[in-house]
Amino acid sequence: MLSDRVDRITPSDIGRRVVVRYRLPDRGRATDVLGRLETWEHGTLFVRRADGGTVAVRAADVVAAKVVPPRPVIRRDVRALEAAAAGGWQALETAHVGGWLLRAAGGFTRRANSCLPLASPGVPLAEAVASVERWYDLRGLVPTFQVPTPIGMDLDEYLDAAGWPAAAEDVLVMVAPVEALAAGRQTDVSEVAVAHVPDAAWLGAYHYRGQNLPAVALPVLMNADPVGFASVDQHGRRVAVARGAVSDAPDGRRWLGVTAVEVAPHARRQGLGRLMMAGIAVWGRQRGATDVYVQVAEPNTEGMAVYERLGFTEHHRYHYRRRPPRS
Repeated sequence: MLSDRVDRITPSDIGRRVVVRYRLPDRGRATDVLGRLETWEHGTLFVRRADGGTVAVRAADVVAAKVVPPRPVIRRDVRALEAAAAGGWQALETAHVGGWLLRAAGGFTRRANSCLPLASPGVPLAEAVASVERWYDLRGLVPTFQVPTPIGMDLDEYLDAAGWPAAAEDVLVMVAPVEALAAGRQTDVSEVAVAHVPDAAWLGAYHYRGQNLPAVALPVLMNADPVGFASVDQHGRRVAVARGAVSDAPDGRRWLGVTAVEVAPHARRQGLGRLMMAGIAVWGRQRGATDVYVQVAEPNTEGMAVYERLGFTEHHRYHYRRRPPRS
């Protein structure tokens, strides 16, 4: 049996969910492992099970193997990833109403200035929403919820009845294995530099929603540990940037969140996006991350297509609800 191919899977399936039947050494019988194909090195497959454990299988011991459909995402998975994402992009001020996380950061980014309902608020919805409204009103911010699907369905129904406008768009949370992205590192373009503080060129290259960054942006961008600011320069000019932050989910999974990805218009279609993601994935892997997430607004079909080509798949969605103007 060849070391670079086993039955119906190959190294190109790294990052996909597989089932592998293999012979146990010196036991005369076979067993199965179901999980994600993490790496394939020197004739050995490494499969990570759902419980986080990794099984090393020699290709020579494999009896049969195949790719299987992804495990369905359940509410617990959504809560875990959103909790990790909250740690990767933190507000400057927070509070809690039971299992709801209230965040404020001077209005910079919707994520850092919205309430994230991860679990029960511990009080009736009307009372919880009123508490959220008071908290944001005191800070001169429009009360806003970031509502993950499907765990925010009850809140959505309440806000509908209360006359809050419907969400303008969905945001897709897309995920991929760190190892698969790191393996895409290229050598034919400039290397990716990752610093723990963004320099002036990095800040100048990143435009939030097409605008220059406000003064409050820097403390928000820096408010994670560990955090890295990736850059690619060509001919002395900053042509691509991204931010990476590593945080832990309640289920023990360690995530790399990649945000603030921007490539200069004149430098697009050169593979810099793939290089940038590979470089920040290597940085995240060195800090223990096993998985990567990105967030893409649904109207950005081009961005979604790029991430899909890199191996990302949809995990779940969320949307924002803002209180209507008061008359």
